[in-house]
Amino acid sequence: MGIQYGHYIILATFLVGAVQHGLAQSQSTPPLVSQPLWVENMSPMAQHVALPSQRSAQIADAWSWELNTAIASHWTVQDEDDTTLRFDGETTRMTAALEWGFASRYSARVVVPWIQHTGGFLDPLINDWHALFGMSDGGRQQFTDDQLAFQYRSDRHTQSLTGTSAGIGDIRTELSYQLAQSPTDSWSLSAGYKWATGDEDQWLGSGGGDAFATLRYSGRHRADLPLIWHGQLGYIRAGKSALLGPEQRRHLWQAGVAVEWQLTKAWSLLAQLDGHAGVMRSQVPAVDEPTVMLALGMRYALSSELTLDASFIEDIRVESAPDVTFQASLRWTPRVH
Repeated sequence: MGIQYGHYIILATFLVGAVQHGLAQSQSTPPLVSQPLWVENMSPMAQHVALPSQRSAQIADAWSWELNTAIASHWTVQDEDDTTLRFDGETTRMTAALEWGFASRYSARVVVPWIQHTGGFLDPLINDWHALFGMSDGGRQQFTDDQLAFQYRSDRHTQSLTGTSAGIGDIRTELSYQLAQSPTDSWSLSAGYKWATGDEDQWLGSGGGDAFATLRYSGRHRADLPLIWHGQLGYIRAGKSALLGPEQRRHLWQAGVAVEWQLTKAWSLLAQLDGHAGVMRSQVPAVDEPTVMLALGMRYALSSELTLDASFIEDIRVESAPDVTFQASLRWTPRVH
């Protein structure tokens, strides 16, 4: 409980401080145009819980869309008391998001993912990377490269996937409302639902519907620096999941903070922290303890409305998320005048 409330307190302090200063900024500041990186935990079990990625709190009264492709390499082996977990493989996820802003303050969004679990191809590259810098491989070399083995076994629940699977995942819908907006700051509140459209037997969905609510903030840095900050706090009420079973957590928190450093009109650097509660009450930390992920990326503006992101995600709370995730996003967002 202390860890969970600690995340809320830290992020809430940042949000309050940022908005108090931002609302005092000059109204002549150029319009706020920025988006965080698309970051979701692609761990084989956690990825099917409704944990939406960070987004700008600014709502545009128009259509926008985003295409995201991510490849995650999994390597986690844990054995505690009567519970065993092994995540060995690779997940590719291609996601399309479409959003419609209307009535000045509202937007409706739908997110459709396509997911594929395979043995992959990244194991030799990651092993060479570890060897080059003398880093621990966590036991990777004791097992055959590029094989698929997702397994969870306890005295209450058993699930496994050893063959390639692919298909549509769980679709999410979301309605957002603009709470406040100025040239320097925006606040929004979202509510949404994740539908059980993915096949839980193939680890493509959770087998249950989840409801979620998210408070988001976006604002300019308080000093004369080309930085834009984003933050979010979220609550998830997860439906009963056949994949996660009786050890599933039904009430979860989510939090995140991101910053974009606008180097030029075309180029930006981004850094982002995302975390959420463990998705199960389990003996193994990989699914029981909170997740913390760090994402670093670069953005290039192809035009005033079209941007391309490239980034990678690391599990800085080790084994709470994939070993490494590589991703790219193409986003079209209308300018707000």
